[in-house]
Amino acid sequence: MKENYTDQIKGVYDSARRWISLEIEYAKLTAAEKITVLLSTLILGAVCLLLGMVILILFSFSLVNVFKMFLSPVWAYLSVGGLLVLLILLIILLRRPLLENPISRLISKLILDIKPRDNEQK
Repeated sequence: MKENYTDQIKGVYDSARRWISLEIEYAKLTAAEKITVLLSTLILGAVCLLLGMVILILFSFSLVNVFKMFLSPVWAYLSVGGLLVLLILLIILLRRPLLENPISRLISKLILDIKPRDNEQK
């Protein structure tokens, strides 16, 4: 009878070790998936930021050329520079809804794995 209990305890111990190792593997796979999503989002954001800067420079020079038709070149460059300063100030003032909230939502959704709730409770 003692052997029966010992075998049962060994079986429970082996099952617990296997379950823990499977949970660790699942955690590793989940972490790898989340890191992959985060890094791909960061890389996509960096590429879009770089392309956006190039586009902004090109639009700025074209706007300067438009302003040169009405103003002297010095005033055209100064007015485009002033518009860019106003754009930067607007981005700084709206940084929470434009930058902080979407980034925090992405990271919290990624880390906490928040899934939408079903309206029907069973």
